[in-house]
Amino acid sequence: MSEYSSERSDMLEAFVQYRIASNRWSSVPAKNLIYFDRYCSRKFPDIPGISQHMIDGWCRQRETESKLSQINRCYPVIQLVKYLIERGDHSLRVPEMPPSPKKSHVLHAFSEDELSAFFHECDKRIQAAPDKAKAFRALTAAVLFRLLYSSGMRTTEARLLRTSDVDLENAVINICETKGDMQHYVALHQDVVKMLSLYNQAAQRICPNRNIFFPGKGGEPLSASMLEYEFHKVWDSISTAKAVPYDFRHNYAIMNINAWIGKGFEFHDKLIYLSKSMGHTSLESTKYYYALVPAMADILDKESGAGFDMIVPEVLPYE
Repeated sequence: MSEYSSERSDMLEAFVQYRIASNRWSSVPAKNLIYFDRYCSRKFPDIPGISQHMIDGWCRQRETESKLSQINRCYPVIQLVKYLIERGDHSLRVPEMPPSPKKSHVLHAFSEDELSAFFHECDKRIQAAPDKAKAFRALTAAVLFRLLYSSGMRTTEARLLRTSDVDLENAVINICETKGDMQHYVALHQDVVKMLSLYNQAAQRICPNRNIFFPGKGGEPLSASMLEYEFHKVWDSISTAKAVPYDFRHNYAIMNINAWIGKGFEFHDKLIYLSKSMGHTSLESTKYYYALVPAMADILDKESGAGFDMIVPEVLPYE
């Protein structure tokens, strides 16, 4: 039996199957799409299908919700509208949404001592867990955080990884669930491959036939809030500094750039490789880290007598 009302079931189920086939669907948008369908049936009982009034009414910010909550609630409906427009329904338009709230977090630069203490604490929590379920959750967090640290992946990319995306034989991760739907690949160090292989064996014993590489409750991907919670359980026990899981991504970029100094510059090729590995669609995004690496401008001038834009011209997305 369909979860949707008869007036919209065929349309909504076709959309959901499309998103599932594209590896861009999870339990959170699924629930919000059901709520949207119920809203349409309650507010517009005599109107079949989907109208602009339904969309605008649903996407209007509520008095009790923040802008971020509004964006998350309306996301699947916006994707549905885009899907219908692409298939010829020109009576609809994508609703305007408020810009995402600006983040005030200042990037944290991890020290070697902090990283050592953090991962040591991750491992202690596995050993100290009172039962197998909590030990597996601690193991999942420990491995996931090490993957973020060693690969520069976005937290969302790591959370939503499917088992089919992780090619341990060829040491490559295929990133499908990513910002802007820009698929890219991440090459893995052999130490990381070994770590993921051991974790995969443990996960298969706990969650046979799982689809998500780092499963949470019920085999679903870990939520963003749960990832933050697991991070701060460890981080707050070893440091009073402010940090978030996403800082591992910035740390990866800065450590790579710093490692180029004094080892043969080849700046252009190395930066392009880093940009593509991190899933940036433009070198302008990677250029952000240029400002974070101490004395990089002086190093560029010393090595080449030129600035960033002269050494690294913009690269088109297909390159």
